[in-house]
Amino acid sequence: LTPAARRAPGPPGRWPVNRPRGFDALLQAVDLPAPVRADLVRRMAAPWRGYHGLRHLSVLWGRHRRFGRTGPMRRPGVARLIAAAILFHDAVLVPGAPDNEVRSAALWRRAARRLRGFTAAEIAWVADTILATRDHLNAPLPHGERGAARRWMLDLDLTPIGEEAATFSRNTRELRAEARHLDDHAFVETQRAFLARICAAPQVLRSPPLHAAFEARARANIGRELRRPPAHPAAPPG
Repeated sequence: LTPAARRAPGPPGRWPVNRPRGFDALLQAVDLPAPVRADLVRRMAAPWRGYHGLRHLSVLWGRHRRFGRTGPMRRPGVARLIAAAILFHDAVLVPGAPDNEVRSAALWRRAARRLRGFTAAEIAWVADTILATRDHLNAPLPHGERGAARRWMLDLDLTPIGEEAATFSRNTRELRAEARHLDDHAFVETQRAFLARICAAPQVLRSPPLHAAFEARARANIGRELRRPPAHPAAPPG
């Protein structure tokens, strides 16, 4: 990739922000200071973002609240950790860069210095959970409740694979628009490779409530995509 293709589209600007339903509730769950909140919202509302924007965060938080009503996920302290991980897991997004999660985790650590009520262990848990989104199904999990919470967050991030077919297709178009560093052939092959890795796992969603709600559709969407004829690179100009 050329240096220009690897650069972010620029620092967060001042564009109109249309906050999706439920996003303010997500912000309130962490109680970010106003400057941190404003910076995060500007980042996530950047017009060049396709899939990984404010709506994605709101969808994940809505699913946490809907499906996490029982067990440890309903505890306020756990919910706050999940909310922080959701808010910051895609905060840095440079198309094609290999270190987006590392930089997002670092941004979270800087922001966490200004928060009240987070212990050092909790700050580290959120940072490590952000890093774990590099490989949802193979990331190491801590023992006990913190491990279950990390698995839950990773599963939440995969639930869009189990959307209704029309929404899954819309998400794919938005991912394509976001991946400006790839041509059409490279994008299709990258997506197929990702979905094939997911499909090979015994379970796409490992947390029982999310598995029950999304696993079957996720398998159906993956199977449909993988059955499509492979993409062929465009012929070079004559």
